[in-house]
Amino acid sequence: MSVPREVAQLTLGSAFFLTLGVIGTILLPATFTPPPSELATAYTPQQLHGRQIYAREGCWYCHTQQVRSTEADQGAVYLAGDIGPVSRAGDYAYQKPVYWGTERQGPDLSHTASRPQTAQRAWQLAHLKDPEALVPGTIMPSYGHLPESDLEDLVEYLLTLK
Repeated sequence: MSVPREVAQLTLGSAFFLTLGVIGTILLPATFTPPPSELATAYTPQQLHGRQIYAREGCWYCHTQQVRSTEADQGAVYLAGDIGPVSRAGDYAYQKPVYWGTERQGPDLSHTASRPQTAQRAWQLAHLKDPEALVPGTIMPSYGHLPESDLEDLVEYLLTLK
């Protein structure tokens, strides 16, 4: 029993385009990494630990770290332009993997440390312990169950997002 010619052509064509897709979306970006921008800084051990907590606790599911177009007076954007400069590839030079988010339910965290209303360590720490107290109606869970040292490391990581 032989495979019809059309099926063989369709299979080979599909495999060819799948290979092109893998090369274009995975291999090329991995080999041509842009140099770090002036906003990209290497992490301290404390910040790296905070980043690991950020990943472990699933913060990146709801919070993106890339600037997306948003309107003033909606979400965490209070004034037009207060979300910081446009993100560039070099901004993510030290972030492997990049936590760009999946659901985009929470506010964008790119440049969160540059925003005057959230730049204080005390606000971030209080927000992690009891988000509802600072942002009424939020669906973010409390992270008050984490040890204080983990919360402080997580805040240190969040304050690198400038």
